[in-house]
Amino acid sequence: MAHALCGGGNDDDPTPSNEPGVLTVTESTVDGLNGVYGNGALNLTDVERSNPIGSTPELCAFRFDGANKVGSSATAFGDLRYRSNTEALYVAYLTFAGREFASGDAIDTAVVRSLDRVELTRKVLTATDGSGATVRVSGIVPMRPNRPAGC
Repeated sequence: MAHALCGGGNDDDPTPSNEPGVLTVTESTVDGLNGVYGNGALNLTDVERSNPIGSTPELCAFRFDGANKVGSSATAFGDLRYRSNTEALYVAYLTFAGREFASGDAIDTAVVRSLDRVELTRKVLTATDGSGATVRVSGIVPMRPNRPAGC
């Protein structure tokens, strides 16, 4: 279910970490997606910096998976990208139980480098399939501490 996106990012598969992460989905317009994803440590890629050609800014990007839904066989995974030397997400792609959602704005997000994590606070994401479906996501996604300068 991995998707190809233009503009770089980390193409490696996420590997086990010791870092816990949890995402809570509420107010989903899709049946069955509400709930808590993340009952332990998440799998993470390293954070990589990319400087794509064109109008896209220099981005720091990483991916995660292994966020298992509590009480269900569903899982969540995602691709998070933020501008170097900033405190907010540039774009987030999060998949819950096989449905991908995205947001290209920094509202309700924080990149907290001092705590090696990204925080989402009731962040609204919209389905990438054109259906207009939405979810509201709160939680924490850890980042590996060995990041490039500015990331």
